Amino acid sequence: MGSGKTVAGIPAAAAEPFPRAAGPWEPFADMLLQRAALVARVDRNRGPDPLAGLKVDDDDVAALLAELPGLETDGVAAGDRLHAALEDHVAEARALLHEAVAAGADRFASLAHGARLAAPDVEVLAVVCAVEADPRRQRLVGYLHDDVTLRRVTPWLLARLFATRDAPLEAVGPGGALRRAGLLAPGPDGPWGAAPLAVAPAVLWWLAGDDGADPDLPARVGRFRPAGEVPAGTPAEPPLLVTAAGPDRRRRLAGIAAALRVDELLVAFPPDGAVQWDALVRSATLLGLPVVLEVDGDLAPDAARRIEAATHLRWALSGPVHLPLSALPDVPWVEAEVADARATPAEWAARFPALPSPPFPLSADQLDQVARAADALGGDLHAAMRRLAAGHIDATAARIRPSRTWADLVLDPDREAQVREIAIRARHRETVFGAWAFDAQPSAGVVALFAGPSGTGKTLAAEIIAGDLGVDLYKIDLASLVSKYIGETEKNLSRVFETAEASNVVLFFDEADALLGKRSEVSDAHDRYANIEVAYLLQRLERYEGVAVMATNLARNIDDAFLRRIHVIVEFPVPEPPERRRIWARSVPAGAPVADDLDLDALADGVEISGGTIRNSVLTAAFLAAEAGTPITMELAVTAVRRELQKLGRLASAADFRSLGNRP
Repeated sequence: MGSGKTVAGIPAAAAEPFPRAAGPWEPFADMLLQRAALVARVDRNRGPDPLAGLKVDDDDVAALLAELPGLETDGVAAGDRLHAALEDHVAEARALLHEAVAAGADRFASLAHGARLAAPDVEVLAVVCAVEADPRRQRLVGYLHDDVTLRRVTPWLLARLFATRDAPLEAVGPGGALRRAGLLAPGPDGPWGAAPLAVAPAVLWWLAGDDGADPDLPARVGRFRPAGEVPAGTPAEPPLLVTAAGPDRRRRLAGIAAALRVDELLVAFPPDGAVQWDALVRSATLLGLPVVLEVDGDLAPDAARRIEAATHLRWALSGPVHLPLSALPDVPWVEAEVADARATPAEWAARFPALPSPPFPLSADQLDQVARAADALGGDLHAAMRRLAAGHIDATAARIRPSRTWADLVLDPDREAQVREIAIRARHRETVFGAWAFDAQPSAGVVALFAGPSGTGKTLAAEIIAGDLGVDLYKIDLASLVSKYIGETEKNLSRVFETAEASNVVLFFDEADALLGKRSEVSDAHDRYANIEVAYLLQRLERYEGVAVMATNLARNIDDAFLRRIHVIVEFPVPEPPERRRIWARSVPAGAPVADDLDLDALADGVEISGGTIRNSVLTAAFLAAEAGTPITMELAVTAVRRELQKLGRLASAADFRSLGNRP
């Protein structure tokens, strides 16, 4: 419609009130609105009323009666003629719109392809977006409604713009394409015909070039790119749904990307509520990415329904275990191939080129986390490993940051070698079970048993092993995990093992007699459930991929089934005089004041006590010396030993101190 022309006696300038846009979707909307407005002016035979919609007078009633079916006036006939006269202009704008969408000319076209919109859906979206984007169009919409308060497109106006009540309304209905893709925002309650159709603001921002995240997205939504190359080729029809199960998240996502033949995924936990669901579907539609839902447990029915509805997207369900078949959405699905969880030497080399071999048995996801932590911690790999554990298992166990070394362990050579073998097994698992291909069934984990009286060095040895491996030690009292309530013990144990597997730490189970004792004859329900708890611990120990050390006072009380699953058993006896002499010497710091009469040989030979009792005796003697203002004397040391024996409920007989001469 060029300048100087008229349509039904109305200047063409009035029919082209907006400047032409860069894309064809706004001109198409403009043409529909202009035609409808021109027809409305002819039909009404009066100018716009600034109070339209706020009052109803006699003229309004007459106009409404004239519009009802069965009545025909000259104005209506004139409006029909004007409508027909403008049809060629609308058809031209419609053709340009669909040509541009087919060619993928702009972001609007990309959106139409991503949402798999049919031609009527594209036209309706163009109109609704154009009205939402420009207040001048909104004024026209108010005029067409004859109500200044209705400034958005409504179902009634759609039927009028398109001269039909079918195809346009299907696009915006509950099962329509625009609702399915989350492109329309929920509207307020009200009469159906006057319900405003609003485009989600994120869509308009995206059309304007803003790629920011939708504010309504659920928490912890991210984009994932697999490290390796995507398999070549694209299937004729990618699967609508892919499922992946396995212990390592990164491996699962890589398997999903390979199954879908894509190089990027949108990953999220299942949203909470319709607003978050719409935002997730909408974002995936705008970005053109498949959606991965990370599911730890059953899939909610609402999630299955959403997947079944949004068939324009590709979906995936990822979790540590397989979902029940009954929980899967009713759509075709395939199972992704998930690689072994453990990080490969090549992956270690890519993250830490200076390492000759993987020092820790990490999963691929853990390696990624450790590498990022190491960058934040100045490249300190051991500090990054400790940071990996923090926050996962701290709530279920007491953390011990190793500070002692092999020099602090006082054992006879054979027993010390046995303890060192535990660290050797953990350090070289990659070589034996990986490069040398030994069978790791049931797992590549290391389980050790330390047996001996309290204070003989069991906890110290576990700490030294953890320090040697560069990880933290987590001390767990099994007695505190045992519950009188059925099933609670298993839940407590499961929580500990799961967090430990996610953290790569050394577990130290103190007071293991609470569950490791011999299983009893089943005489009542209590015995039966107690045996179930023992069986569960056996199963978790078999599957545990890390290092677990069990401590007990009496090895003969341990169930034979446990002994068969333990790789290394070390007895920690009360130390002999030579070992006690070394412990006495190591327990006295170099800077402590010591009297000339302090005879460590006599103390070691005279009293048979454990290493822990020796360390406590030295500390007690030090406090007594500090109070007396003297060095640590032999008399104070003997007094301290007596105090420790009393604390243990052990009578200090004369025989215990025979070699100490006349000292008290």
